[in-house]
Amino acid sequence: MAPKTRDERLFGAACLKVTLERSQGSAMNEIYSATLTDLGLTAEEVDVYLQDARPKVEAALDAGRPPARG
Repeated sequence: MAPKTRDERLFGAACLKVTLERSQGSAMNEIYSATLTDLGLTAEEVDVYLQDARPKVEAALDAGRPPARG
């Protein structure tokens, strides 16, 4: 199921960005750009979101699961 709220979409995009940053894969731009288009977000929006939420995003990725809703 696709994320429904803007915050969920931002969180998902941020998780993808951090995962791709960690892997340094050559397909990063193509995958990331297509995902942002699908989510209706811009790279700038995700960058702003990550300024405050990076610790939450990295903790969720390190734990292997998304944070609890609420």
